[in-house]
Amino acid sequence: MKAKIVGEDDRGVGVEIVDNNSIKHTISVSFDGDIPGHGQDGYPSKAAERTPEGNESVNQVRNYAKYFVSQETEYETVPWDLNPDRFEDVRQALMALSSDEIEELFGDLLAQSLSHYRDEPNVDTAGISRPFDLPADKIGTEDAVLYKQEIYLDDAGDIEAVLGVLITYYVARGERTTVRHGETPDRDPDACVEVSPAPFVAPEPFRDYLVYNLRCQIRDCYVGMGLEPPEAYKVLGPGQYRFTGKYQHFDCYPKYYDKDASIPGYSHDFVPELPISDAELGGLVDPTSETSLYDQIKGALFSR
Repeated sequence: MKAKIVGEDDRGVGVEIVDNNSIKHTISVSFDGDIPGHGQDGYPSKAAERTPEGNESVNQVRNYAKYFVSQETEYETVPWDLNPDRFEDVRQALMALSSDEIEELFGDLLAQSLSHYRDEPNVDTAGISRPFDLPADKIGTEDAVLYKQEIYLDDAGDIEAVLGVLITYYVARGERTTVRHGETPDRDPDACVEVSPAPFVAPEPFRDYLVYNLRCQIRDCYVGMGLEPPEAYKVLGPGQYRFTGKYQHFDCYPKYYDKDASIPGYSHDFVPELPISDAELGGLVDPTSETSLYDQIKGALFSR
């Protein structure tokens, strides 16, 4: 992607972008991030007439135009759920949380996720209860559900509030809905962590999983703008579910969500704090093994 600002008036900013297919675009970005005008001659003008890859290229350009304007001007034109810089602020705030703070802010999310393993003999759930019943109209297996929690920062960059657990599930093939628990602040969140049911039993590795999820989401933000992520975000694993769907169904994307995918320059880099001592950890890890560190230690994540 190559971009330059070509003008500004009382309605917004004009941007010229050459995309990754060498197609030139001229885009108007309003001060609040809308795109009232977009001209290009490399793809059909109607979305229904483009290939899926063509639509992805057009979407990438529009996303990048908003990000570029936000970087080059004082206008906040990036939607909250595609803002890698703000996600990094939240990631840093999450990393600083103590075990007690994780329990206070994300205890329901941890319990909701862990509750799916109450009948699993190899997971020590300590008789945990499920904070929120699964919706009666959910289809599929019990684990066919995604849990989310929105995070709000204060002016100092610390976590000011979190929304109650959001439950996203399918009600019909290809049709999803979300149930919200808790009050929603009257502003956009700064980030939203996403968790599929996972048997984390302690707050420390669960915190690190949320931190890693945001790292993957930042990767998704850059990919969604047609950019290679910075080195720190070239990681494998699930980020935003909507991007996982793209990676699964569009040939133009590698399988970034798959921790075992073979993508040059990318790795599965999840190394959580464990609820065991360093001496115990040393007995679990074989530095000569070809098995990843995560796979060698993951059993220790599931016991107290």
